[in-house]
Amino acid sequence: MKALLIGMGTAVLLSACTMGIQPGGDFPTVSYTVPRSYQTVYLRVQNQADECLRGKKQYDVHATVDPAMQTGTVAVRAPIGGVEVARSDIEAIDSKHTRVTHTVWGPSPWDERALAAMRHSVLMDMSVCVVYK
Repeated sequence: MKALLIGMGTAVLLSACTMGIQPGGDFPTVSYTVPRSYQTVYLRVQNQADECLRGKKQYDVHATVDPAMQTGTVAVRAPIGGVEVARSDIEAIDSKHTRVTHTVWGPSPWDERALAAMRHSVLMDMSVCVVYK
């Protein structure tokens, strides 16, 4: 019985490696341009992730910004295994326009509805959490 439990635990841990957003994978994505500076968009995306995408503090928000390149990434990850379930990449086009790409894992709640909430948050400049609360 003990060996069976250990085997099942190992299988679950190994399957986590194939979960979440993986490089080169085919995941729900939306890209668009907004008439705002990358700093404003970065802060909005970070705030929406913190308010809406963490669940009941079940996920961690990891945000990085590169002022020299005028880019930023906000990722939502599971605390165990670091499985990435949502990510927003931002890049300044010029001082007043920013390219935004949101990617989600795919299974609910990380699906098309999540993408819509993420996009509306940036466009409306307020956190939209409809699918999470």
